[in-house]
Amino acid sequence: MVRYILLLLSGILMQLPTLSIAQTEFMFSHDGLERTYIVDLPPGDTEGLPLVMVLHAYVSSAQLIRGYSGWSDVAESGEAVVCYPQGTADDFGINHWNANLGISDTDDIGFLSALVEHMQMSYGLSEDCTFTCGMSNGGFMSYTLACERPDLFRAIGSVTGNMSAYDQMNCTPSIVLPIIHLHGTLDPTVSYNQGVILDGPWSGGWGVEEVMDFWTDMMGTTEYIEEAVPNTVLLDLTTVDFLRHYNAPGGQEFHHYRVNGGLHDWFGAWGNQDIDSAELLWGFFSDACEQPVNDVSDLGIQSNTRSLVRIVDMTGRSVREDALGLLIHQYSDGTVERRVRMVR
Repeated sequence: MVRYILLLLSGILMQLPTLSIAQTEFMFSHDGLERTYIVDLPPGDTEGLPLVMVLHAYVSSAQLIRGYSGWSDVAESGEAVVCYPQGTADDFGINHWNANLGISDTDDIGFLSALVEHMQMSYGLSEDCTFTCGMSNGGFMSYTLACERPDLFRAIGSVTGNMSAYDQMNCTPSIVLPIIHLHGTLDPTVSYNQGVILDGPWSGGWGVEEVMDFWTDMMGTTEYIEEAVPNTVLLDLTTVDFLRHYNAPGGQEFHHYRVNGGLHDWFGAWGNQDIDSAELLWGFFSDACEQPVNDVSDLGIQSNTRSLVRIVDMTGRSVREDALGLLIHQYSDGTVERRVRMVR
C-alpha cells in the first residue's frame, strides 16, 4: 500500500500549481460503464483534421491534464481536435489507465479504441492522422496502444511514462509506430534507468534507453544523432539532449528528449523550461502526418536474424547472463524464451 500512497502524493504534488478551466464532459458508454471525456474543438470546420488523444497521469484527471498540458492551444490554432478521456478507479480506488498493469480489470484498450472511432466518425477526422500521448500512466497507456492497437494510430508519445512489465515481454505489434518520449534522468516515480522502482505490478526492469532500443530495433533504424538543446533557462537547473533514431525502411523514427536532472514533470509547464512538451509532441505528430501513409505501414518485425536484446528475471528486472533462477531471454524479433539457470 505504501507504494500507492507514494504515487498518490507524487501525482498531487505535481499538480498543485495547476489551474484549469471547466469544460463540458461528454458521456460514452463502453463495456457496461459510463465513461467521460473532454474535447477541445478548433474554431472552424473539423473535417479531415488530425485527432490527438491526451491521457492523464495516475491519480489525475482529464480536466487537470487539459489545464496544464498546453494542448488546448493546438486546438485553438485550428490544427487538430484534442480529446482528453477520463480514466476509472483501479483496485485501490485511484484514477488510472489499465496499461496491462495488473491493478484492475478495466478494458481501457477497448474503451480508447472505441472512443477513437467514435471521435473520427462524429467530427469527420482523419483516420490516417490519429495520435495518442500522455503523462506518466498516460504514457504507459500510449505504449500499450502502440503494442495492442497500432492500426488506429499514426504515432504515439510519452512524457515520463514507460512500458509496463507485461508489455515489455509481450509487445509484438503488427505495425511499428513512430514514437516520441520525454523523460527526466532524476525522475523519482518512473526511474530513467529502471522503470518504476517500487515493488508491485507497476515494476519493470527496462529503463528509457532500453525501451528506445527495443523499438528502434523493430523499426530498423540505421542512423542516430545526439545533440544538446540550447540551455535558454539556467534557473531550472536542468539541460536537455535530443536523441534521434531514424532512416528506418518504413520511415519510422524514435525521438527522445533526455532531461538531465529532470524530475517527474510535464516539461514546459514545470521543471525544465528549455522545451515545451505539447509543442514537441505536436511537431512530431504533424510531421508524421505529412509522410505518405505507406512509409509507416506494415513494417512489423522484418529482421531475418534474431539477436538477444536483454535478459530479465521474473520481476521484470534486467539481469546478467550468469544470473540464477528462472530467466526470460528476449530477442529482437519479439520472441521470448524461458530458461532456468541453477549454477554458475
